[in-house]
Amino acid sequence: MKGTLLLARLKYLEAQGEEKSGRVVRHLSKADQEALRGIVLQSGWYPADLLLRLEMTAAAILANGDRTRLFLDMGQFSASTNLGAAGVQRAFVRDGDPQRFLADVPRMYAAQHSSGHRVHEATGERAALIRTCGEEEVVAEDCLTTVGWLQRAIEICGGLGVSVVETRCRARKADCCEFRCEWR
Repeated sequence: MKGTLLLARLKYLEAQGEEKSGRVVRHLSKADQEALRGIVLQSGWYPADLLLRLEMTAAAILANGDRTRLFLDMGQFSASTNLGAAGVQRAFVRDGDPQRFLADVPRMYAAQHSSGHRVHEATGERAALIRTCGEEEVVAEDCLTTVGWLQRAIEICGGLGVSVVETRCRARKADCCEFRCEWR
């Protein structure tokens, strides 16, 4: 996966405060600490399991009993960071047109991941399905970051009353992860 994803998680940790951020990184292996304390390039390629270890360690230390909220927050923060005014993916934002943005999600995913793919299906004027397919194993918490990311991305594009629900998940033996997105 690309460094933009890793950088968004590191920025999330920094936003939690230096003490908490430091605790998370210190609980990682020496090799992971070195990788994260070095220069992480937006355009660089990194092992997906590095991101997973960072997220799971953050959850173990920061969740305060609510892992779901933590993973949703990480996804929302990532969308705000990468799609916000100074974000590296801002060019994909379609003000007032969440559906057009969601149609670009497969291209965005392909640019950020070396395996798997995403598909967009408009199911109404203000509704869509996003599917993530691939052979790699996933953990259910990773899907929560996707739910948070999609929700915040649709809001950034002007969607109101946004609802994103995962209806199928590869972590539960489905053939793909499917996210139903609706907004006003």
